[in-house]
Amino acid sequence: MLALALSLGAGCQIELEPGELEQLQMQPTRRFPVGSTFYLPVPAEGQWTLARGPEGNDNQVVTGADGYARFTPVMAGEYEFVISGTDERRTMTAVDQVPYEHFNYYQTSSMAMVEGELWVAHLFDPHVSRVDPASGEVTGTIQVGPWPAALAHAADHGVVLVAHKAGDTIGFVDVASGRLVDSLWVGDEPAEIVLSPDGATAYVSLATEDAVVAVDVASREVTGRVAVNVNPTTMAISDDGSALYVASYRSAVSSRQEYGSDERNDQSDLVVVDTESFEVTGAIGNVGATTGGVLFAQGRLYVATTRAVVEELTAEDDMTAFRHSVVAYDPSSLAEVAAVDLGRQPSAAGLAVRPFGMAMGGGTLWVTAEGSDLLVGLDPDSLAERTRISAAGRPRTVLADGDRLFVHGAQAYQVTVAGTDGTVGPVAQLSGDPRPEGVIQGQFLYTGTGEGHGLNHSCADCHVDGLTDGNVWSAGFSKAATRPMFWMEGTGPIGWEGDAYDLYAYLYGSPTPTIGATVTTELHQAFYDYLAALVPPPPANGMTHRDGSPTEDALRGEAVFENEGSCGGCHAGPLKTQGLRLPGGGTHSDYAVVVPSLIGSYRHTFWLVDGAARTLEEAVVAMLPLSGVSLEEGQVADIARYLGELTAREFFVLTSSPLPGIDYAKGEGPLEVTFSHPVFAGADNLDRVTLRTAGGEAVEATVEAEGRYLSVTPVAPLTPGGDYEIAFDPNFEAFDERTLGAEATIPFTVADAPAIRLEGDYVITVHHPNLDRDQDIYDTEVTIPIGLPVTANPTGYGAIFDASVTDVLDAQYDVTIDGDVAHFSTIVIPIPGAGGILNRSFPATLTLVDDDGDGVADGGEGNDMTLRNPGLEADGVRFTIARPSEEPNDCSGQEGDNPVDLMIDAVGNPTIDWDGGNVQALGYFVTDPNAEPPLGPGAVTGGETYWAVSTASFPDGFVGPVVYGELPEGTTDVSANSEAPEGGAELPRGGCVKISVIFTDFTTTTVRYETPAG
Repeated sequence: MLALALSLGAGCQIELEPGELEQLQMQPTRRFPVGSTFYLPVPAEGQWTLARGPEGNDNQVVTGADGYARFTPVMAGEYEFVISGTDERRTMTAVDQVPYEHFNYYQTSSMAMVEGELWVAHLFDPHVSRVDPASGEVTGTIQVGPWPAALAHAADHGVVLVAHKAGDTIGFVDVASGRLVDSLWVGDEPAEIVLSPDGATAYVSLATEDAVVAVDVASREVTGRVAVNVNPTTMAISDDGSALYVASYRSAVSSRQEYGSDERNDQSDLVVVDTESFEVTGAIGNVGATTGGVLFAQGRLYVATTRAVVEELTAEDDMTAFRHSVVAYDPSSLAEVAAVDLGRQPSAAGLAVRPFGMAMGGGTLWVTAEGSDLLVGLDPDSLAERTRISAAGRPRTVLADGDRLFVHGAQAYQVTVAGTDGTVGPVAQLSGDPRPEGVIQGQFLYTGTGEGHGLNHSCADCHVDGLTDGNVWSAGFSKAATRPMFWMEGTGPIGWEGDAYDLYAYLYGSPTPTIGATVTTELHQAFYDYLAALVPPPPANGMTHRDGSPTEDALRGEAVFENEGSCGGCHAGPLKTQGLRLPGGGTHSDYAVVVPSLIGSYRHTFWLVDGAARTLEEAVVAMLPLSGVSLEEGQVADIARYLGELTAREFFVLTSSPLPGIDYAKGEGPLEVTFSHPVFAGADNLDRVTLRTAGGEAVEATVEAEGRYLSVTPVAPLTPGGDYEIAFDPNFEAFDERTLGAEATIPFTVADAPAIRLEGDYVITVHHPNLDRDQDIYDTEVTIPIGLPVTANPTGYGAIFDASVTDVLDAQYDVTIDGDVAHFSTIVIPIPGAGGILNRSFPATLTLVDDDGDGVADGGEGNDMTLRNPGLEADGVRFTIARPSEEPNDCSGQEGDNPVDLMIDAVGNPTIDWDGGNVQALGYFVTDPNAEPPLGPGAVTGGETYWAVSTASFPDGFVGPVVYGELPEGTTDVSANSEAPEGGAELPRGGCVKISVIFTDFTTTTVRYETPAG
């Protein structure tokens, strides 16, 4: 009998009996992506050969020294493999139409000069473009593997090496034929390729394995491996090839604020590897929190890095928390010899955020600034700025060739061509971007700078590439490490403390306090599209089997995890979390903590709320007290191994609308289901989806799928109060042929028919708790009534509300009415005096009332709203709905609890005063009668504004008298926010003017008067 020997990731071998090959191989065989590498275990006897392939295919099976035979198809079609001398066969169908999955990888050295051509790796799609460097014209494209992030030209060997970050391989493109001929597995997430001066050896950084491997270019085999620093990414090599410099991309800083210092963060930001012994011989510490690029040139080692001072995040005057820097080191002594903050050195022409790639050209050191879309030219000695060039597309790579510079803006699919003299030439426009438009826009926003206090940083400065920078930052009234982000549609509530019910709600409240960005309708949607698209990496990593299946070591660890370790109680389900919120916190008891998903946690580098654990073993040990168990050292290692191999290998329902078990589902419109991986949209597969009653009777519905999203739309409205479920056959498939493995159902109950209708204009009023700044808590005894005008458009199950939250933000609320109870999802709340910050609620209900018996709701009230922000929480918040009040017809009178005195001069300009000993003012607004002032500092909505004044230091107020056009002490003129001129507009003659004063007790007094005519 034939036996097959398979080399495992742990270095052992197993024997496979006939028939077991099919069980072992989890790779797709019917829908295999062109450009990816197909693996077959090397048999004990004979070898795999290609028996059949599509016409024009020249690639062959390569038998590697790692226990696998490999084949990389670059043509779509049918392939058949056979073991020589046996009947053992295997078929595979390569396809070139593959659903896009947003792994959120980024490029490093994504360009290379190849025999006079510029080659550019696309990153987001598996192609390399060939560009005429003079004209910028694209002359052709080459099929490569998934997520090509780096290129290196080994001229003497006639190949270009490509780092396939999502394929864990280095591809070999034959220059003469322009074809990918082979791909070598090197380890998880190869990030950068650096060639030895003779081109014989390629050094490859493995971002998640804290290692660098050496590859013999001629034999295409891995010949060495060295453990380096954490998250190694960019590298540089000395001129003589004796020293390899490896930068830690995410090393954090030692300061962890109140949690104490951890010097490990600063010890090995950059390490030196002796290429002869292939050992680490030196290290440089305190380089920076994140390091984007390394360059060895003119006898110096240059590093592009962002230095962080976490305690200064709130220093809005000069934004010193982030210092986007270029630093020069003496390679002999490893001593720092020069350093500048790119955006704040005296010669800087402005801010320059998130430095990455560097090149020396024309006697100038060039560095890209991703967040600012810039290429900055520096004096190589002093690092003073000489010039800067605009380069769109969030550039990370710059290449110098003679007197020309090439800057790759991967997000814009373009290369900016410039001269070393600072002149800008043609722009090479690439094609093939597979990202949806919303992802493109959201990623651009995410990696770019914010506004105001966020002008010097981006979201990506803390959530580096969707992961964590490892630093402990202040967030509201708590401090924590940034949390890695993926599958965010199914991992709510969002944030360490569960600040928001889901991702859509979270993004109403996060952009403004973090990067100072004003939340507009478009910005909110783009951020959502991008973050919702983030998924974990492919199933295989450096510890799993090559196809992503777990090793025996991992299976042993899984048993300890579920049994002796008692970990599965919190980390349950396919996500290894069900969103459980621990009131006493995890490793810290100061505040509640939402249990995180453990999928892909092997790549985080920093673990726990405060980022204190540096290995998975440390994280396990820290969490064991919560389980109330003690484990032996070997069992801890087993769990760590299991976590290290806990990848995104399962296909499952990530989330749905309605959620499973909900008893107020809407009875018409599509039912939406989101999966962990793209769904195969073939008709036979979609037929495996059934909408049925609880009794099993099928309900006619249409089923559609696109990417990870599936919709089930009933042909007729569902019965109010009826019990239903969406059922998926166990063989329901992802595009990559993974199946559910067991029947999955989403049971739900349709809401009872509405007894009251919502229709027309209303005002939703949330009685928001005041912030007690002395105790840093929400004070539910003191509330601020915040009104939100809305329009209800009736549906068969309730209503869709249109709300203008601010002048630039519209929101919709899809409300289900169950009898007389209206179920709201998130309600967005503008916070008076909070500088544009919005709050958002958790789902809440209110009971509707029909006062006049016409079947339409006249009002309603609820008391179950929950509001959360970091360090803050309020339950049982009251909110109401009512018809808008009508303005008085006459232009006179005063309304409000705090009386004011009005004086009018000869031309009609007012002076207002009040008893400042009793109450102070937060805002003062002079408008026409139709305008609606905010319930605190903020913008006026509707009507016309003549003058607007706000307190300069909320929650402190100001006192009268207020003379029209003259700013009282302690105030700021905010007229521009309401489209009025600073200092006040000329008031209309013979017109009606309304003055609104918002006081520190959050009441409003309104005065109306008529100005003199003529």
